[in-house]
Amino acid sequence: MIANPDLARRSAALRQVLEQHRATGDRRRRLTDETVGALTDAGLLRALVPRRFGGGESDLPSIMAATSEIAKADPSAGWVVMILGSGAWLTGLFQPAAQEELYADGPDARVCTVLTPHATSRRVPGGWVLDGGWAPASGCLHSSWALLGFPLEDGAPGLALVPMGELSASDTWFTLGMRATGSNRLVGKDVFVPDHRVLALGPAVDGIRSTDEPRYRSALMPTLATYMIAPFLGIAAAVLEHVVAQADAKGIAFTRYGKRSDSTAFQLAVARAATNVDLVGMIADRSAATVDGHAAAGTHPDHVTRARIRQHTGHAVQLCLEAVDDLITASGASALADDHPLQGYLRDIHTAARHAVAAPATCAELFGRALLGVAPNITELI
Repeated sequence: MIANPDLARRSAALRQVLEQHRATGDRRRRLTDETVGALTDAGLLRALVPRRFGGGESDLPSIMAATSEIAKADPSAGWVVMILGSGAWLTGLFQPAAQEELYADGPDARVCTVLTPHATSRRVPGGWVLDGGWAPASGCLHSSWALLGFPLEDGAPGLALVPMGELSASDTWFTLGMRATGSNRLVGKDVFVPDHRVLALGPAVDGIRSTDEPRYRSALMPTLATYMIAPFLGIAAAVLEHVVAQADAKGIAFTRYGKRSDSTAFQLAVARAATNVDLVGMIADRSAATVDGHAAAGTHPDHVTRARIRQHTGHAVQLCLEAVDDLITASGASALADDHPLQGYLRDIHTAARHAVAAPATCAELFGRALLGVAPNITELI
């Protein structure tokens, strides 16, 4: 793993161009070419690609800080960076032959990911044949490969690495928020996937690896869940930044307050939100340190530790959601207007917060079961 604090600086430098193209991306339901080009030129989409192929092989804190900065300017762009970064990291778990095929043309090959096994499969000599539809495939409109979940012979989950040229994308992504992620449905018919491009998720989740590279021997679900915190933290931080900057710009209707900053209720709302943002930052730091610490030491976190990280992700997302809701409520009804800077953040975080990995009830249940030793748990993906 390579610590690269410069990634966050480069991300912050993109804020103006990302903000300029955010509305267009939202309207078109896909990131603009200018946005994707800026992210690519800054090295963000190859930050988790193995170093031997020209990637950054970044440590988790560095890429999380960078992704949060992107989400401040454009939540959809931050989400796509996180999804494509997760795809790049997952490719580091595959056999060398698959990685060499993927990065044959350089480190900027992009991989979207749908872990849920929305497919039927059959074993054939030398590989598998898949039929299915996979959604939501965030970032698929800017990807050259896809990592798709499918059932192995025993029904256990597997991942198939498939060129986008063998799939079609159905235009299905019509949503309240996160519109520019272009999270359409990928469809494949009689797609042959050779064995070297198949990964059994069970052994990978249990920490069985064929690599000595610390970045790619970190715990699977804790890595993905921890990284997911980054765009939520960026959104909440951006809303807090805006509300504080505009605190003296107007008063509060039907009161004598000429400035919102003079209102005790407004002060308390800002304090609560800022505390939540601080807490999420602490959760992110602790989870990332745990994940990368085990990877550096060559150890695998135990079941309870992995479940705790998943629970902390779910809780962090809820804290970010509460912070945004508190701040927008304190800002008044005008913040819900289509042309208000905060309205898009509200739509985006309420859409993203429904992601299954961060579902608060699911995260709490699997953590409680792990703490109490109740077996089997509700999922193997911990």
